[in-house]
Amino acid sequence: MKEFLRVLRRFVPPYKKYLILSVVFNILSAILNIFSFATIIPILNILFETNESAKPVSYIAWSSITSIGQLVDVVTNNLNYYVQQMIVSWGATNTLLAVGMLLAFMTMLKTLAYFLSSASIIPIRTGVVRDIRNQMYNKINQLSLGFFSEERKGDIIARMSGDVQEIENSIMSSLDMLFKNPILIIAYFITLIIVSWQLTLFTIIFVPIFGWFMGYVGRKLKQNSIKAQALWSDTMSQVEETLGGLRIIKAFCAEEKMNARFDKVNSAYRNDIMKVNIRQQLAHPMSEFLGTVMIVIVLWFGGILVLNNQVMQGPTFIYYLVMLYSIINPLKDFSRAGYNIPKGLARWNV
Repeated sequence: MKEFLRVLRRFVPPYKKYLILSVVFNILSAILNIFSFATIIPILNILFETNESAKPVSYIAWSSITSIGQLVDVVTNNLNYYVQQMIVSWGATNTLLAVGMLLAFMTMLKTLAYFLSSASIIPIRTGVVRDIRNQMYNKINQLSLGFFSEERKGDIIARMSGDVQEIENSIMSSLDMLFKNPILIIAYFITLIIVSWQLTLFTIIFVPIFGWFMGYVGRKLKQNSIKAQALWSDTMSQVEETLGGLRIIKAFCAEEKMNARFDKVNSAYRNDIMKVNIRQQLAHPMSEFLGTVMIVIVLWFGGILVLNNQVMQGPTFIYYLVMLYSIINPLKDFSRAGYNIPKGLARWNV
């Protein structure tokens, strides 16, 4: 953690204004997402004509709110009141169309805010890569000739190409982990608590198990990344040596020997990078499976609250499931960052 924070402090500050814009748009996107999906509740009430939508609701003055719990009750009550008034004035089908158009409009605003947050990151991404390559090139020009007689050119070329790309991915993953995903996770988690603290408390049990699996695979990935980087440098060095000594190779008819030597190193690199990529691809299926298991268990426990205890109503429970599913994507991105950050730092340290 300290290591990649040091890398961030070194390269990101020149682009902090873009980072601030991204944070603002991420907060706006999370808020719009929460309220846009909240329109599902009146839509379901209208479609299934639940008792709550059929029972007359009286308007409650906003000045009577004295606590956060009462705020949620008053907001829900008054929204049901407005929907009932719209049904009386316009009819159920026209009201359903109006609520659906509101959902589409808020979704448009949410996607626009998400686009602006992603677009604000692009100057940081491209600028950091430019700065890293400039520093590496300036460092090369400052080194003595004795360095180049000891260090192989292939290793330097590998650092300028593949390593910079891995460091870029590591920095972008850390930015998402620090400034984007936590905003979404916190906003959605607060919403889940407000909707049903009992159901949310039940789901928290599975989060540590999910994080333990992600951390275990992330540690394994870093170990393989260091070994693969060394083999990649050897591969590039052999290419550089072959180009520099091509006349000698042909003079001694050593083509087959050099081919076998290169194939050995290249195959070893292929095997190690294959293991790294397989472990990285494991992130999505593992997150998908664990997320589905969590949804199924929450569905069972929520069904008990709805059917037996009458703690929450059906449409509200559907909204809870939608928000719970929305929090899974930021958690999956958070887990991917756990893979990419160690992979990039392995390249940084070699």
